[in-house]
Amino acid sequence: MIGLHESTRRKIDAQTLHRTLFDTLRIPQDAGIHVGVSGGVDSVVLLHLLAAVQNCSEISLAALHAHHGLHPDADRWQEFCERLCETWSVAFATRRLDVRVETGYGYEASAREARYQWYASMVKPTDYLLLAHHRDDQAETVLLNLLRGSGVRGMSSMSPMAIRERLRIIRPLLTYDRQQLVAYAEEHQLQWIEDASNRDIAYSRNYLRHRIVPLLRARWPAVSRVLADTAERMQRTQTLLEEVAAADLRHTEWRSIEALAGTGYKLKLSGLEDLSESRFRNLLSYWLRGRHFRSPSCRQMDQLVAELIRRGGPTNAINRWPGTEMRRYDGWLYVLRPLSQPVAMDARRWDIEQPLHLPELNLKMVAVPVIGAGLARKHITTPLVVRWRQGGERCRLANHAGRRKLKKLLQEHRVPPWARARIPLVYVVHQLAAVAGYWYCAPFAAGPGEAGIEFKLCALSDQAPAAHL
Repeated sequence: MIGLHESTRRKIDAQTLHRTLFDTLRIPQDAGIHVGVSGGVDSVVLLHLLAAVQNCSEISLAALHAHHGLHPDADRWQEFCERLCETWSVAFATRRLDVRVETGYGYEASAREARYQWYASMVKPTDYLLLAHHRDDQAETVLLNLLRGSGVRGMSSMSPMAIRERLRIIRPLLTYDRQQLVAYAEEHQLQWIEDASNRDIAYSRNYLRHRIVPLLRARWPAVSRVLADTAERMQRTQTLLEEVAAADLRHTEWRSIEALAGTGYKLKLSGLEDLSESRFRNLLSYWLRGRHFRSPSCRQMDQLVAELIRRGGPTNAINRWPGTEMRRYDGWLYVLRPLSQPVAMDARRWDIEQPLHLPELNLKMVAVPVIGAGLARKHITTPLVVRWRQGGERCRLANHAGRRKLKKLLQEHRVPPWARARIPLVYVVHQLAAVAGYWYCAPFAAGPGEAGIEFKLCALSDQAPAAHL
């Protein structure tokens, strides 16, 4: 980790940045480097420094400008950044983003999420994304997270090196304050954009920057450095918490769930009962982040632990927060992308030569020829009919006497309750022939050596098969 006191002893220049990137952080000399550029003084300074580094190294440098499209000067900012890159011989890419405000998240958070999604689409996993956050940004973020009631992870604020999903992020200016960046820009006669909205104290960060921090600095001149030091200590604490969570996770089991149950994962609860509540919360947050799900708020975590886990809540209990829903069933904790609300689905006639798309369920069913398994080919003389449970269905399993209620079979097979209404039922001439993902019904099942058809189910958003019929 870059020492947070180093900027008091060194000057901002390309040579220092070169040492930081290649000696301290050990980035390959021929690395692909992308830099986020808004046109503000901090990103202009970083771009200028990297352009100089590019001239004395083998790095491949490209600038990324996110056009959020809501500010009246957004087009002008894009043109400014493009001209700057042309002047300094830096490759330039931009995109106008569609920022949609999610429930529970403000415009700033939604815009940031859209921006990072675009970055992830532009930066290869082997490359690096450099951002121009500085020490004053760090101090403001610590204060904001403190006032929001954040825990250790929130107080960790921004790390000099971080991985966000598959993005490898570096913030090489965290050891400098904004005054130093402005001094560098003025010394090198750089131009930059001053966004008037940055002075609008209706935004919480601007209110802190222009009203609160100056008061704090008048009483405690080193407030930015002290808060940045706090963030560094919290980063070390967070690293320790993650090591504890990783050790705890090794004592239980987790896996991907079948496509019929949704898109996500499940965590086995047995083996975790002896953990203290603090360690359980720590493990759960760690596991969710590792699966690329957002952690719940503190209040939601309280409810989750009290109702869904520790008290063995009902299987139909659901905890939801943006982008996530969590359910408990049969000793497992399921975390999934929100399922669409059940809708009445009409029967579908299906020519098995083409995949059957079921957008209501985010599923696709594909027919694959096999021998000695699946639905006997000889029974497929007309298009199949796909329906969904209405109640009262029965199926006779191969090598079993008598037909059994589908409801009982699903219960015995421990199929999650919310998945049961999603199961496609395959009919041949008005008779139930297969229960997608689970069974073939006699007499339609293929015998040994007999040509058959298996149906593979996968999520529409995935390429690999997720389950078999």
